[in-house]
Formats: sequence, C-alpha cells, structure tokens
Amino acid sequence: MSAIARTDNVISLEDLRPSSDRRSQRSIERRHEPRYVCQERLFVQVVACPEQPDLVGRTESGYAMEMSAMGIHFCCERLLPVGTLVDLWIDIASRPGKFFLSGEVRWNGSVEGSMHSAGVELEDSPATDVDAWRTLLR
Repeated sequence: MSAIARTDNVISLEDLRPSSDRRSQRSIERRHEPRYVCQERLFVQVVACPEQPDLVGRTESGYAMEMSAMGIHFCCERLLPVGTLVDLWIDIASRPGKFFLSGEVRWNGSVEGSMHSAGVELEDSPATDVDAWRTLLR
C-alpha cells in the first residue's frame, strides 16, 4: 500500500484504479456523441501523410466498426499513420447513396490477421456530407 497517495489518512480512489482504467475513463470523457456499432462498407483515400508520403492517393476498402457524429472507427488492410488526412466514402446499408467525409487519423492499431484499425476525427469541410452525417447520427 505504499504506492497509494495518502493525505491525513484519506486514500484517493483514483490512486486505487489501475492506470489502464484511468486511461479508458479519460478517453470516454472526451466522447460527447453517442457511438453506434456497425459494419458498413467504406473506402478511404489518403490525401496527405507526412510520415509516409508514398501513401498519398492510395485508396483502400474496408468497413466501419463504430461511428458517431464526430468520427469513425474503421478497419482496412493498410496501417494508416496518426496525422494522416483522409477522404472517406461510407455506404450506410439502410440509406440510399454514400456519404463523402474528410478527417484526420487520430489513432491506429492492429486487429486480427492482416487487418488494421484507425479512428478518424471528422472535419467540417464545406464540400463534404458532414452536415447530413451529423444530422443522421445525432
């Protein structure tokens, strides 16, 4: 118990919580919009990638795993570096047409086998469907 901070015999509950729980709690607190689990088909095109400039112009197919008014968590075969700017075309099966969106990769990781995941924060771009997207998901 020596690692627990004490002040006048009071133990902070925050100090008792494992660090992984504190991290997940912070990330949950950043989310202001409801998230929806899904499996919708999408295409992602790299617009800018300072870390790997040879990726610019490449288009990957994948699927969305979660979506919200502010972002999309998706999987594809290529690992997209954090900071990569992308254009997304997502097809919601229950709606006609596709949504065209733009955003920045905020995090990435590996899923299973050769698949990778990425979290994209959507940008307020004038030539996109971001307003219709947010109306749908709010």
